[in-house]
Amino acid sequence: MAKKKHIPPPKKSNPALVYAGLAALVIAALVIFFTSGTPPEKTGKLPTAGEYLKLSQQSNYEPGIVKIMVFMKFDCPHCYELDKNMPQLLQKYGDKVKVTYVPIVWPKQSTKSIEAYIIAERMGKGKEMRVALFRAKFEKGMDIMESTLALEDVAASIGLEADFNAQLEGGDGKKAAQANLALMNKYGVQGTPTVVINGNLDVNPAIANLDTVIGSLLS
Repeated sequence: MAKKKHIPPPKKSNPALVYAGLAALVIAALVIFFTSGTPPEKTGKLPTAGEYLKLSQQSNYEPGIVKIMVFMKFDCPHCYELDKNMPQLLQKYGDKVKVTYVPIVWPKQSTKSIEAYIIAERMGKGKEMRVALFRAKFEKGMDIMESTLALEDVAASIGLEADFNAQLEGGDGKKAAQANLALMNKYGVQGTPTVVINGNLDVNPAIANLDTVIGSLLS
């Protein structure tokens, strides 16, 4: 009789090696996708001109819009000067620029000035209150950082009276003021004014530099 040929059984694949290979392929694909195809909407567009520092915060970049966050104190002379010059940028760029004002104070200082601004903003008079507070401090020498009476006088000058006073005295803006301070700490703000653009760019607050950076981001 002819001998039967010995046919070895097919080799079984090792499941661990198969899964490892598949995992490697998936990781490689993800690396290629995230390094070569990430849109600027996710990473944030960087200016090509002007002075700025890129922060480790997440960008909130949106094409065609520049989002500005201004950390300020109402007893800061440089903040007062910036506030007087901001309208020229807003007029130049129109609705392409969105500004959020974040009044702050340093540790152990009263938050009353922040609360007053926040309450006025809720009542539709944020811009008027901001301007009035700066003028009260630097043109009239009023104690708008500590005195509730002074803050109520400023509010009255822009048409906010009994309701505003009740909210200020009742501490209605206290929680929101603390949120401002938490945001200040998140961004490591150590001086004012601090201007953050698109969530992750700490920009030199000189008005000419702001103009340069904004123009670069919109180009």
